[in-house]
Amino acid sequence: MNRVKSLRTQWLKLSILIITITYILFSSLLIYATSVYLKDQEYRAVSRSLTDVSSLYENQPFNSITERDIYTSLYDNQQMGLYTLSGEEVYRWPIRTQLNIDTDFEANLNPVIEPASVDGDDYLVGTRMLQSDYWYGYISVVHPLNEYNTIIRMMLFIATIIGFLSITFTSIISYFFSIQMVKPIGRFTGQLKKIENQGFAERLDLKTNIIETDYMIESFNNMMEALEESYNQQKQFVEDASHELRTPLQIIQGHLQLINRWGRNSPEVLDESLGISIEELKRINKLVEELLLLTKNEGADYLQTESINLNDEIMSRIESLDKVHPDYTFEAKLDKSKLMYPINNYHFEQMLIIFLDNAIKFDTEHKHITVSSERLKDGGIEIAITDSGIGIPAEEIDQVFNRFYRVDKSRSRDQGGNGLGLSIAKKIVELYRGNVWISSEEGKSTTVHIKFPKLKN
Repeated sequence: MNRVKSLRTQWLKLSILIITITYILFSSLLIYATSVYLKDQEYRAVSRSLTDVSSLYENQPFNSITERDIYTSLYDNQQMGLYTLSGEEVYRWPIRTQLNIDTDFEANLNPVIEPASVDGDDYLVGTRMLQSDYWYGYISVVHPLNEYNTIIRMMLFIATIIGFLSITFTSIISYFFSIQMVKPIGRFTGQLKKIENQGFAERLDLKTNIIETDYMIESFNNMMEALEESYNQQKQFVEDASHELRTPLQIIQGHLQLINRWGRNSPEVLDESLGISIEELKRINKLVEELLLLTKNEGADYLQTESINLNDEIMSRIESLDKVHPDYTFEAKLDKSKLMYPINNYHFEQMLIIFLDNAIKFDTEHKHITVSSERLKDGGIEIAITDSGIGIPAEEIDQVFNRFYRVDKSRSRDQGGNGLGLSIAKKIVELYRGNVWISSEEGKSTTVHIKFPKLKN
C-alpha cells in the first residue's frame, strides 16, 4: 500500500535533493578545476627548477658551483641530486636529507617529470640527462606536494562545511516557504470539505493572489456550476419522465379496474376502456422510444453520413405534409443552387419532421408555414422554418429545447407529444456540427434557424 505524502514534505525533499545535487556538482567541478590548475603549476615549478639546475652544471665546473647557486635555482623544499650515467649518486642538496626515491633514468635530454610516493607523502620527480664538458650524467629534482595536498584537503573541508550549512539553511527556508506555498491549498481543501458536506450550492470563496491556485479555484467553481446544472437537469428529467409516465399508467390502471368490475359483461365499457388503454400504451411507447433516441444521439460514433441535396429533402417533406395536412399552406423559398451537405438522410428527415410538426401544432389559426434555405457568404447553409402561430414569450425562448419543456402547458397534452421533439432535433443538428436557435414574436410568428457550417475538404 502506498504511503500518503503531503505536498509540503515532497516539496521539502525535492528542494533539498536539488540543492544537494547542484552543490555537489558545482563543488566537484570547482575543486577539480582548481586541482588541475595547481597540479599544472607544480609541474611547471619542477620543470623550471630542473632547467635552472641543469644550466649550472652544463656551463661551469662541478667544484665551482656553490650551495647558494643551487639554492637560488630551486623552490622552497625542493631537493636535487647529481648522478653518473650508471645511476650512482655523486651529490645531493640539501646534504642532510635522507630521501631515497627510486628513479629510472632515461637517456633523454628533455626533462621527464613523474609522480612518486614515499611513506604516504606525494612527490614530483624530474630527471634530465646532461652531456657537456663539465658533467656527463643525470640530474634530478624532487618536488614535494605537501602544499598542494594541503590546499586540496582544505578546499574539500571548506566545501563540506559550506555544503552542510547551505543545505541546512536551504532546508529551513524551504520548510517555511513550503508552509506558505501550501497554505492556500490547505484553505482550498478546507472549503472543499465544507462543500462536500453541504452539496452543489456552495462555491469556493477564496482569493490567494497566486495565478495557479486562483485559476484552479475558478475552474472548480465553473465545474461545480456545470455539475449543478447537469444534476438539476437530470433531476428535472427524472421528475418530468415520471410525471409523463404516471398519467398514462394511472389511466390504464383505472380502465383495467373498470374492466375488472363491469367491463366483462359490458361490451361498450370493454371497448372504450381497451381503446383508451391502447392509446395510452402508444403514448408510453412513443415516450420510451424518444428517450432512447435522445440518449443514442448523444454519441456520434454510429453516424453514417452521405452528401445529400438539402433542398430536395426539404421539398420531399413539404409535399408529404401537404397531402397529410391539406388545410395548411406550405411555402418554400429555397436557394437556387444545390445545397449539398454530408448528413444521414434519415436524421435530416427526422429533424425536419420534428420542426415542421411543431410548427403545425402551434399554428392552428393562419395555417401558413414557410421553409427557406440559403447559402451564406461564409460558405455555410442556413435553413429557416417560420410559422404564423402563437409565438413564444421572450423569457421562454432559451428553454424550449429543454427536455419535456412546453410553452403552452395547458394545451400541450391535447396537441400530443412528450416535449422531447425539439431536444431530439437539436441533438441531431449538433451531431453534424450545426447550430440551431429560435426567434419569435409573441402572438405573431416563430422561426427556427438551422445553420450548418462550411466543411473543409
